[in-house]
Amino acid sequence: MTEQADSYAMAHASIRAKLLCTTRQFPWDAMEDARQDLLLDCLRRLPKFDSALGDREGFVRGVMRNHASVLATRRHRIARREVLADDLPRKGATVENDPLEILDGVQRHEIEAALQLRLDIERVLNGLPHHLQRLASLLSELTVLEVCAQTGRSRSRVYQMIRQMRDAFVRAGYRPRGPSSRHHR
Repeated sequence: MTEQADSYAMAHASIRAKLLCTTRQFPWDAMEDARQDLLLDCLRRLPKFDSALGDREGFVRGVMRNHASVLATRRHRIARREVLADDLPRKGATVENDPLEILDGVQRHEIEAALQLRLDIERVLNGLPHHLQRLASLLSELTVLEVCAQTGRSRSRVYQMIRQMRDAFVRAGYRPRGPSSRHHR
């Protein structure tokens, strides 16, 4: 990267990182980590830059915009799964008590069911061919279009592979929920 492009990328990464923090996607103390993550992703993708398709600044903006979206999505997914001690119902437990006492207030069968489901999902995923395991891993962090771009596969091929994963889950006794379940009766 030239010095001018390098300073532009650093400045734009700082702007994007501040934007992530300002919109409450990230805490302020994570701003530097987000900035470095944005820069690293940009450097990793820079060899794919084609000057015939546009200028370098536009490429940097697009890459960082997309990666900021990925970071925010990851953060949102993690936050949805995260259980904080203050979120748990308590039966006379105080914060100083043993953490296991705090968990006593939570319905144990819900915890056990969630744990069992997670183990079952891992079992099904581990039984898939390697290329479908990799796809499942990518889809946990990226959109279908981003997976297509990263793997070089067409959308129709990615959706075909998703159907193969879905079929594996159906064979294991799991049915899709929601609107798409109409297609699998």
